[in-house]
Amino acid sequence: MLRERLTSGRGRLSVIAATTGVWGMDLLLVNHLRHRSLIAPNLSDLVHSIDIVATIAFIAVTIGLTVSLFRGKNRHLFRWALAYLLFSMLQVIANVLSMVATAGSHQGGGLAGLWDVAAVYMESVLVFMFVYIFLDVSTPGGAFIWPSRQGEEPPEPHIIDYLFISMNVNSTYGPTSEAVMSRRAKLVMALQVLLAIVMLTVLIARSVSSTG
Repeated sequence: MLRERLTSGRGRLSVIAATTGVWGMDLLLVNHLRHRSLIAPNLSDLVHSIDIVATIAFIAVTIGLTVSLFRGKNRHLFRWALAYLLFSMLQVIANVLSMVATAGSHQGGGLAGLWDVAAVYMESVLVFMFVYIFLDVSTPGGAFIWPSRQGEEPPEPHIIDYLFISMNVNSTYGPTSEAVMSRRAKLVMALQVLLAIVMLTVLIARSVSSTG
């Protein structure tokens, strides 16, 4: 039923808006690094070229995903969704690595200069939320076991439940009450935990240098 909600009516518009929002955050981060001159001059052209290629790839994937959403072709939709999610995870990994590479370049500016760390954090939460939704609806029997009160049927998962899982993995480094049954979901969670630890390390280092 969750898959039906996301592929019909307002759910389709929500999916398109969310994918565009994630890309918007990524563009803001790249522009921030370039305008603050935090990218080495010899790498600036390379980063610009990668940014152009990534923009073209994003437009192509988004068009394919949008057409599949409105045509209702589930097979094509899942393929485009998988391509987008893999592309988005690579973006998150690249952004985290860029934060590590430029952590020593931020001096002063106060805590207000940490907005890009918060943006990468929220981008990670949103991207992995969609990954968990994809894994749950594409895994036979579901990728998660949802807890329920004694004597009651298990609840139907909502998008907020997946957001809660992703937020927990990013902050407490693991799910809280949901049981993970899919090995692919476990591998994805392990990747998200590693990225979250790196982000926390960068946040601490940047906080010290920003207030120092």
